[in-house]
Amino acid sequence: MNQTMDFLAPLDDLAVLRIAGDDARAFLHAQLSNDIEGMSANDARLAAYCSPKGRMLGSLVIWAESHAADSPLLALVKADIVEALTRRLRIFILRSKVSIELSALKAYGASSATSAAASSAVVPANEAAADLAPAPAWQVRRAGTHTLVSAPTANTALARWWVIADSDQPIPELASLLGLEARPAAVWQAQEIEAGLGWVEAANQELFIPQSLNFDLNGGVSFTKGCYPGQEVVARAHFRGTVKRRAVPGYCRLPVDGALAPGEDIFDASRPASPAGRVINAVILEDEDVDLRQCYVFMEINVGDLDQADFRALSAQGPALRVLPLPYALESKTE
Repeated sequence: MNQTMDFLAPLDDLAVLRIAGDDARAFLHAQLSNDIEGMSANDARLAAYCSPKGRMLGSLVIWAESHAADSPLLALVKADIVEALTRRLRIFILRSKVSIELSALKAYGASSATSAAASSAVVPANEAAADLAPAPAWQVRRAGTHTLVSAPTANTALARWWVIADSDQPIPELASLLGLEARPAAVWQAQEIEAGLGWVEAANQELFIPQSLNFDLNGGVSFTKGCYPGQEVVARAHFRGTVKRRAVPGYCRLPVDGALAPGEDIFDASRPASPAGRVINAVILEDEDVDLRQCYVFMEINVGDLDQADFRALSAQGPALRVLPLPYALESKTE
């Protein structure tokens, strides 16, 4: 639905953590929901950091800084929680040989239909742009001055990558290098919602378990890796089949003075007495309509309501929320 395709967006909402030391992998493996020790140099991992009650304190995308066996790890995390998340993780380092620091690296989002269409070309028009050729989600490419981490997509015509680059590299220079046009972050974030990827940020910390954000469906949880904080809660919901609330993308048109924020309620016009769900993430795209703005919403709802509720934003009489298709099935995977 989001038709903007070839662009590079500065993602100031994301920060990059650097986790180094002899015990870095083992430490993160014991703290996060995914298998970090089994990650290769060309892999990335989506993972949740949970409270003992299984509520998400953070979501991270993790990869190795280099191909070296003892390479430090890098992690994308929402910038508004990075300090609190770092402080909490440091509490559990104890005698482990681990350091956790905020990196000076900067994250961008690169979306390229051109690279997807030209991926089979014999001679790429631009060597750097050729690095954006499609790949399954959670793959890593290292390309000179920047690193690429493949992001999930709802559109097979798109190649989507997080680009991790030096913080003082001007975005026009990087965009030109990749053969893309610079655009605002909201365009990337709308694609992210369409792809079914939710983020934990300050406004929604401890509101959701990983299954509420579909982390067990899009590669964010391993049920065979062993213990981590909240693991019992997450595993119980998985193996007992009690996941009744899932995340779906939605779209609506909001008045210019309207906004949706993480944690706010979603409503059902046919049952106005109580909320029908909650906002996980929301982003507004500016357009030429001076009266209404496009809003993309990743929202937690009851699975049983999916085909029958009349979802509304702001109130039970508010703008209609149209559910968009997910690129993966809302069914638990077994391991």
